[in-house]
Amino acid sequence: MKNEKLKRKVLRLVEKALDFAEKTYPTNPARAIEAVKLAVRMAQKKRTRLPPQLRRKFCRKCFTPFVGPSTFSVRVRQEASPHVVVRCRVCGNFRRYRIVKRRVELFA
Repeated sequence: MKNEKLKRKVLRLVEKALDFAEKTYPTNPARAIEAVKLAVRMAQKKRTRLPPQLRRKFCRKCFTPFVGPSTFSVRVRQEASPHVVVRCRVCGNFRRYRIVKRRVELFA
């Protein structure tokens, strides 16, 4: 019980830090990168896994928050396995995210 409350509190703090980073990146990129690093360190310290929607808000290599088209590019690939490629425009690092089709139950 106590552990779950702590994890929820850490996730709220991480979310606030990432929102702060997104807002401050256009005016002060260095401060935004430090906010992202702080958010990642908070989650690591409490051994809390970040949910995918938070993990995809920044570059894992240079910690740049993804804000607008100046910081990242997105491509959708329909090759053997359909996936989305997100590339950081600051460091050039890229991540691939699979596109999974959901099954729809017709008679549930």
